[in-house]
Amino acid sequence: MGGACSRKQERDNEDILTRGFSRKYCKCGSLKWWTSSFSYPSMDLRTQKGECPSLLDLCVQKISEDLDRHNTFSMLPRDISQQILNNLVYSRRLTGDSLEAFRDCALQDLYLGEYAGVDDSWMDVISSQGSSLLSVDLSASDVTDFGLTYLQDCRSLISLNLNYCDKFQIMDWSVSVVCQT
Repeated sequence: MGGACSRKQERDNEDILTRGFSRKYCKCGSLKWWTSSFSYPSMDLRTQKGECPSLLDLCVQKISEDLDRHNTFSMLPRDISQQILNNLVYSRRLTGDSLEAFRDCALQDLYLGEYAGVDDSWMDVISSQGSSLLSVDLSASDVTDFGLTYLQDCRSLISLNLNYCDKFQIMDWSVSVVCQT
């Protein structure tokens, strides 16, 4: 008894040791994913003990490298689009122009805290994620009061981080405008 199931559990335990967390927390849509997904180094396709990287990791890496060849990711499954975006953010290769390819991708989590260049011009694409958007980190960005009004239709938003954003005109800005109840 045990056979394949035991080997799978051993493999999961190795994952925990080599990457710092279990792959089951890499899925989008939860704050567990949001808090752990940026704790590991940029996608390194070299593996220990001669193991091959996953096909998904290879695809995400290749798409990220050839970003200028793609003008939309809306036809991809949400989790793949999310991983491509995360790879670009982590490697600091996401720009306002390349963000346009993620319009209407139904992304759930956008971690753009302390990311250079984030301002009101990014908010239209961010808000295009609509009701699928669960968490957004815009810490230390140049987003203004006007930019935040784009988020009013993101009704499922449960986490909005605006730490160190100093471009607001109204200091006592009501979050109820953004997260309508």
